Amino acid sequence: MDAPPPVGESATTAITNHMVCLAREGGAEHICFLLVLRETETQFLPKTFKDVAKLQADSKKRWLESCLKELKLLKDRDVYEIVDFPKGRKAVKNYWVL
Repeated sequence: MDAPPPVGESATTAITNHMVCLAREGGAEHICFLLVLRETETQFLPKTFKDVAKLQADSKKRWLESCLKELKLLKDRDVYEIVDFPKGRKAVKNYWVL
């Protein structure tokens, strides 16, 4: 008979150790583990900024904080500057990869 699964911190350690072993050894078991992990992932991932508005409040807050942090980092690195459009010109279309 198998021993009962560990609980609490020891369970986390056991799972972590098993995942490290799988990653190190690779093979079919590792691939199956990753596929099951992906299949059970039910979290909605936004593809556009408008999709962020559809998230639950706590997730929405974290996404918006991340977006603002990214904009601050870009500004701090002088990646862009805000200017007026010249007459007859349009902005280059772009998008964030979320």
